[in-house]
Amino acid sequence: MPYRVLIAEDETVIRNGLAALIPWEKYGFSIAALAENGYRALEMMENRRFDLVITDVRMPRTDGLEMLRSMREKNITSEVIILSGYANFDYARKAMEYGVRNYLLKPVDTGELIGCLQAVRSELDRREAAPPEEPSVEQQGPGGELCRRVTDYVAVHYGEELSVRMIADALHYNEVYLGRQFQKEIGLTFRDYLNTVRAAKAAKLLAAGGLVSNTAQKVGYKDLNYFCRVFKNAYGVTPSAYRKSFENR
Repeated sequence: MPYRVLIAEDETVIRNGLAALIPWEKYGFSIAALAENGYRALEMMENRRFDLVITDVRMPRTDGLEMLRSMREKNITSEVIILSGYANFDYARKAMEYGVRNYLLKPVDTGELIGCLQAVRSELDRREAAPPEEPSVEQQGPGGELCRRVTDYVAVHYGEELSVRMIADALHYNEVYLGRQFQKEIGLTFRDYLNTVRAAKAAKLLAAGGLVSNTAQKVGYKDLNYFCRVFKNAYGVTPSAYRKSFENR
């Protein structure tokens, strides 16, 4: 039987569009329910089991993060994919603390979403095939100790030159192991995660009137063109256009 999906999204067009966007059955899923906010989604989860929950972050009444907190308090173990129109580090980090599989930015890239679905299906298939066992130390708690140490390190050193190798050396882990575990737990490569953090930090500096070139350097980019590409990918506009949008506020 296909895995059951619940979509929680307050915008009707996006909610229905997601349901129609993907040939869900082809990837082993079926849309079991649609909810207009986190409160309604939680009501549905009280009485029905869902294998995967796809949710927006900002919704009325109960938002995505509040919903996630309630899910984990009630031991609802559904896999979760977050959709957000905001490349916000605080949102992303909090979502990771709740064990979210992926944090995708709107507008949703179909290929990226399909890749996430395939990863989720592999994990669900593995769980069904595996015999019951005690969780390992790394599996205890969302994200695991390794990922918490990495995200804490990035939060302090994001403005410096960073790579998986540097963090592995600093935290005394094998580089290959750290990279694989981080991507497995967080759902993003380390580079994509670092770019998300840096873009969010840059947005705050630009909104406060920071110059683009200075902002790029402060958040860890020596290559200005690369910084502009990363920022536009995260926010949909160039850094200069983003900065200008705050000038008359």
